[in-house]
Amino acid sequence: MTSPNDHDLRRSLSDLMHERTLPIYRTPVAVRSWVYLVTEAERAAESAWIDHLDPGAGDRSRLARIGDTGGAIWERHGEFSTWLKYDTDISLSADVKKTLGFGKIRMAEFDWLDAAPGWVFRSVEISVLPYEPKEAQLQTVIDLTQAVCCDVFDGAARIWSDFRMHAKEDKLGAGRIYVQDKGLENDEASRLLQTLIEIGHYRKLALLGFPVARELMTWLKGAEDRLAALTSDMASQSASQEDLLERLMALSAEVEQRVNAVRFRQGATEAYARLTADRLVSLRESRVAGFSTMQEFIERRLQPAMRTCEAASRRLDDISARIGRVSDLLRARISISLEVQNQGLLKSMNVRSKLQMKLSALVEGLSVFAVSYYIFSLVKYIIDPLVDPHLSHLLYGPIILVILTAAWLFITHRKKSIGHGED
Repeated sequence: MTSPNDHDLRRSLSDLMHERTLPIYRTPVAVRSWVYLVTEAERAAESAWIDHLDPGAGDRSRLARIGDTGGAIWERHGEFSTWLKYDTDISLSADVKKTLGFGKIRMAEFDWLDAAPGWVFRSVEISVLPYEPKEAQLQTVIDLTQAVCCDVFDGAARIWSDFRMHAKEDKLGAGRIYVQDKGLENDEASRLLQTLIEIGHYRKLALLGFPVARELMTWLKGAEDRLAALTSDMASQSASQEDLLERLMALSAEVEQRVNAVRFRQGATEAYARLTADRLVSLRESRVAGFSTMQEFIERRLQPAMRTCEAASRRLDDISARIGRVSDLLRARISISLEVQNQGLLKSMNVRSKLQMKLSALVEGLSVFAVSYYIFSLVKYIIDPLVDPHLSHLLYGPIILVILTAAWLFITHRKKSIGHGED
């Protein structure tokens, strides 16, 4: 029953707290879990396949079939999906004690999973019995020479695992974890199984970034060498700016392509590694003499891979930052070169303007004589018919002086008026 003023997300977020819990509250129990890597292109096919198994369920992220003695659960995650089957119909018979419950859930019962979209990435068997096995019994199903053994949940259970893929009677193979129930209560069995399954899933998913990091480290060595050579050529000025800029742009484009290609995997690897560490802490382990704890075993093998991924990520960020600094230096160098060219151009323009001014002054001087000549010719045509030739020759000298002076004053005045007009 909901109230009219309930928030739309109240019930869904409350149910979210219980969404991924396993409905396993008693032991003995046998559990089998698979991880399928599913690409975005395969999600539609997966939804159609799930809808075929259970009509109307294709648009959901979880499908559970729960019975009195067992059940099956499918869940969709970000880049993978999980399948889980559990069986509580187990009695502590001699045969069960001999096999410690492994093989109770066989892959032959799940041939239909072959049609599931995606690729099998991990499979694990977990057997939980209230039975303390002998060392010889354990050795037949788990390699004790490199096994993990520790008490968990403050001593309520003890676990053994060798983190190996056992392919006996199973075409896909599976890891094995044996859990001795020493007093699990309430939902502790469910939480312990969920934690063990998630530790294995997230641990292996985190390792997806390791091959990517190794390939990236190989490429980074060549990219760093190219950047060092480019920087050296720029410092020694042994290459043209055009060549340097072209090489820098090509390297920058390659780096950005790598960043786009590996950024998701780097982020996912970091997230999976953190989730693994969180789940290991929640086990509340205590040591069993002669064996490593699960946290020690996983950290000893997972941490070096994660450190490699972190180093590759840092080097990729570092070369991107270095390319940015080299680009700034090259831009400054090009800017300075352009400034020097501009200064040279301005100087040449200044010289040309001075030359033009001199030529203009010369033209102005010649124009005074040209104007005076034309004016004198007009005046001469007027005077000659009216004045005696002897008298006219006496007048020509003063007239020429007057005309030259007037022409010079007129041109000078016009130059000044034009200058004032421009101001």
